[in-house]
Amino acid sequence: MTPNVSVRTYRPRQQAALREDRQVKSRWSVPLSGGVRKYLAIMVIAGLVAGLVITQFFYGQMMDMRVQAEQLRSVNTKIYNENVRLLAFRAQLASKKQIVALAGTKLNLFEPEKGQVRRM
Repeated sequence: MTPNVSVRTYRPRQQAALREDRQVKSRWSVPLSGGVRKYLAIMVIAGLVAGLVITQFFYGQMMDMRVQAEQLRSVNTKIYNENVRLLAFRAQLASKKQIVALAGTKLNLFEPEKGQVRRM
């Protein structure tokens, strides 16, 4: 194998021997007077308080909706149970045994005996 002549080893660049100390500059280099600083501080505090009030308002609304949803669930459960009870009662009323009993007591109708029915 022949070595590739165009490949060189990595050597970091030499930095200049004379280093100058860098001055740290503040990002917020806007000169403000004392009155403007007080005004900005008051506005920031007012914004935070307003945000807190709005957050608490929405939290109260969520709690009210949660209570209302729970009440609606309980009403829905009661209606469902009543529906099941009524369906069972309807099935009992529509049963053959119940119909034969009511026909016998109210209309004096009875099932014919074996010899009473004749087919033509």
